[in-house]
Amino acid sequence: MKVLIVDDSHATCEIIRRGLQQFGYRKLFLSCASSVDEALKLVSDWQPNIILTDWHMPDKTGIELLQSVVEESPEIPVGMVSTVDDEEQISYAKSLGCAFFLPKPFSDEQLCEAIKPLVLELEAQEFISEQEVPLKEGLALPKTDALERLMQKNISENLTLKPIRSQVLDEGKLPCVMVVYAERGSQKVRVIGVLDVYAACVLASSVKIIPTEEAQRAIHMNQINDDIMSACKEALSKTAYAFVDNQSKMSLFVRSCKCVHSIHPKLEMIYKYPLDSRMDLSCEREGMAQGKMLIVGV
Repeated sequence: MKVLIVDDSHATCEIIRRGLQQFGYRKLFLSCASSVDEALKLVSDWQPNIILTDWHMPDKTGIELLQSVVEESPEIPVGMVSTVDDEEQISYAKSLGCAFFLPKPFSDEQLCEAIKPLVLELEAQEFISEQEVPLKEGLALPKTDALERLMQKNISENLTLKPIRSQVLDEGKLPCVMVVYAERGSQKVRVIGVLDVYAACVLASSVKIIPTEEAQRAIHMNQINDDIMSACKEALSKTAYAFVDNQSKMSLFVRSCKCVHSIHPKLEMIYKYPLDSRMDLSCEREGMAQGKMLIVGV
């Protein structure tokens, strides 16, 4: 999830940036702008999910930035971090659509507490009521509720799967776990799945106790260790028979499961699959960040 920090003070930008690096729930990708015009360019080019802005800045104010974002990109929540302490002004900012107002000075904990509801709300907005486009026939892909029931039965009753909006490939998808499902006997590849690091940790922790520090290293330092990989593969293997070849009526098996650390043509191709050949899913357990899975039929 991408957060844009807007403040003409380089020192304040650094304080906020370091504070957000302590956000344990989800890794945040951070960028800074020193003016409203620079921020608006980044809104267009970088497309942040959340904006944090100061109020008083040279040339244009944070209020002007808030108004522009609300008008042009209302899906992006804007929080204000400022020395302003006048209740009338704060109420005015909130009336314009300010998501929260955090007075300076603040602690890292207060900053993370202020931003977490925005992160959770953005996660919730990813949900859709059903698959965007019906899957074409002949693919070895299950229905979401069938796959969820199988996971709850064979892995953990606390797992939930929900359809989400179609995903695009960006920096937040790495590292990821790529799993290949194939036909028994012929070894022909029929299904490819891509799990972001959160989904990998959710599945791994469903079959094995994963220490918090290991999960945090995987999420924040891109270090998916062997224990997480083996537990994730075990979880995927236990539910592989949800993927069934329509002609032979035989279930597939996990032919390979590996960690991917860089964007390459095959990964790009998977994220460009048409909507009638893919399943975009959230994968969740209570207390853990939303994981995302992309499963395509080939």
